[in-house]
Amino acid sequence: MSSNHKKIRADGTPKKSVAERFKGELHKAKKGKFLLLLMVPGLAYFIIFHYVPIGGLLIAFKEYSSRLGVLGSPWADHFGFGHFVRFLNTPDVWKYVWNTIALSLLNIVWLFPLSIILALFINELRSVKFKKVVQTVSYLPHFVSVAAVAGMLTLFLSSQGTSADAGSYLNEGIINQMLLKAGLIKQGISFLDKTEWFRTIYIASDVWQGIGWSAIVYIAALSGVDQELYEAATIDGASRIQKMWYISVQMIKPTIVILLVMQVGKIMSLGSDKALLLQREVTYPKSQILSTYIYNLGIGKGEFDYSAAIGLFNSGINVLLVLIANWTSKKLTDTSLW
Repeated sequence: MSSNHKKIRADGTPKKSVAERFKGELHKAKKGKFLLLLMVPGLAYFIIFHYVPIGGLLIAFKEYSSRLGVLGSPWADHFGFGHFVRFLNTPDVWKYVWNTIALSLLNIVWLFPLSIILALFINELRSVKFKKVVQTVSYLPHFVSVAAVAGMLTLFLSSQGTSADAGSYLNEGIINQMLLKAGLIKQGISFLDKTEWFRTIYIASDVWQGIGWSAIVYIAALSGVDQELYEAATIDGASRIQKMWYISVQMIKPTIVILLVMQVGKIMSLGSDKALLLQREVTYPKSQILSTYIYNLGIGKGEFDYSAAIGLFNSGINVLLVLIANWTSKKLTDTSLW
């Protein structure tokens, strides 16, 4: 047998050597070099802000001292797990864990289905121009900063306690003015100072700000649905609602499942920005979440090691949730991330 004899694949084509495959990939890279350059900013972002900081997680297992540095600081008690033990043994922490889970679940329960419904109704619009206008208007709030949203909420929901018998409501927020004029309340309500209103305000603002942006993925998925399916359903006498349910929803079901699995994996990663801006001391029982607790410890008190341990604990729980959600999705719908 000659030395240059090549192995044959099952399909009859010769199997390439490692050197030949490398040359082939290098040739492809040269042809698409400008496309590959577009990946550089994204790769740089993930490397600098996601992978490089991983080394800093070592402080979660140490009694960190800025003078000694990460490597020079002594290990924490309990074989380095002292901060985790402290976290698990702090009674108030479990209230913050529950507040985090509650807000995240409420966000999923409201924002997730509403964004799907919005995408379905936008897809049903016949006028292309009107469809674009509705889509643009719906996702514009996504670009409003969290600080601006918090300022708007403070302006709309503020109250000086004006009575309904007073002649002027100008010192009240817009919502209170409307309620007073309609006779629904007798005195202005300071909604942001009411513990029972915090979650409603938080989730409502989340829905307003995120519903249009979240719907973009579903609108893109719906644009790829074969229009002949709708035509056939129309011939069979299906109503628009039936076509939405039996065609549109079924065709984008894999997208819905994947995004739901990813959303479940972020339950413990609720951001601190809006909660910090909206919370008041009287609303702490509902507004204090893990991210605000970490912020207060890390930035406020300088307990970087303890706050890093809590953040690592959160990440671990999120990974576990993704694995469980992905396994469940695979068993029930045959759709999964991997």
